[in-house]
Amino acid sequence: MDLRKLTNAAMMTAMAVVMTLIGVYIPPLLVLFFLIPVPIAITCIRSSESYAIASSFAVFIVNVIFTDIGTAFISLFFAFQGLVMGYLISKKRKASEILIDTSIVSIFGIVIVLYLIKAAFKINVLDQFFKAINMSTKEVLSIYQGHSNFSAIKSNLLMIEEMLKVTLPASIIITVVAVILINYVIIYKVLKTQRVYVDALPPFAEWKMPYITGWIFIGALLYQYFIKQPEAITTNIIVLLSLGFTLGGLAVVKYYLIHRLKMKSLVANIILVFLFLFPLTSWLLTVIGIVDTSMDLRKYMS
Repeated sequence: MDLRKLTNAAMMTAMAVVMTLIGVYIPPLLVLFFLIPVPIAITCIRSSESYAIASSFAVFIVNVIFTDIGTAFISLFFAFQGLVMGYLISKKRKASEILIDTSIVSIFGIVIVLYLIKAAFKINVLDQFFKAINMSTKEVLSIYQGHSNFSAIKSNLLMIEEMLKVTLPASIIITVVAVILINYVIIYKVLKTQRVYVDALPPFAEWKMPYITGWIFIGALLYQYFIKQPEAITTNIIVLLSLGFTLGGLAVVKYYLIHRLKMKSLVANIILVFLFLFPLTSWLLTVIGIVDTSMDLRKYMS
């Protein structure tokens, strides 16, 4: 038994457990709960896969004892993300491949966790989520009961409620990818200090959606237009691609600000935040992102 690997695994396991309990019991620090993949991935890379698996189950057992079974399964899910990332990093995979593969595995993992919770405890998480949205809508409507524009407010709230339900798959995918991306960046920075090779993500200014996604987006919009009513699959595709194109547009603008106008990165980032928050400029960013898939706008800025 390698004492160094065992010590590293023990330290990372302790860190994962502490992060989990702090995230659960101190709401302002809930973000720590979503960073469980970091110590598990480092355990996998610096020790071994078997140590990482043991660490994952240790986190699960601690949560069963000190929290509840639902939280325990969620912590196990995040630990599993770390295990997958750590394994792929140890195999010297590219950053893009690691993000894509971990995202796919994570989405399947969510389906499995939801099924296990329903099968073992007769709890339908999605139904509970929809009921919570419905209750929130009713509470808000009760506040505006006597308002002169109550009918318009009610119509808008019900439309938002329905949209939240329809776009739930897209919301889950976006959340999963965002969590994986943040954890990967942290893992990269931590292991870089330890001189462990991890493939770096390209600079944000170089991000670009694949060429085919532009045509998929146009096809989804046309299909939605001709059927005359929202359809779940195409709606989620449009939501996902719209966000991707908006980020692509932001990347093009950042490239222009930094390479053409020679702005500092911090100043450029502040401008990007304002552009993203305003509806009109956000829509223009989406258009820029779509155009960039076929024209590669950066070559005109060199």
